[in-house]
Amino acid sequence: MPFDSLKYILSKRAAADPRLKDLEIARIFDISQKVLRGFWGAERAAFIRPISFKEGQLKLESSSPAAQQQFKTEELRIRNEINRQLGRLSVRTTMVVSKGF
Repeated sequence: MPFDSLKYILSKRAAADPRLKDLEIARIFDISQKVLRGFWGAERAAFIRPISFKEGQLKLESSSPAAQQQFKTEELRIRNEINRQLGRLSVRTTMVVSKGF
């Protein structure tokens, strides 16, 4: 009888339980804000916040054109650090939308 790895079993369980998926999204949001604060400081990082995560895409909202441009400049570095802190490749793409400026 073949055995399934614990990682495989847990990933199937997480996919089946929407509560675990919500926890994972909250964790991604938390880590993304932590990474931005680490790179930019709390004051500048306050201009960008995560609003959704679906199918590997982290969607963020910016209340400042300057912060949005800065994010685009450092997007790859920020995304890599988020994934490093998550311990896996979860965030594949990012998208920043304007908050009516």
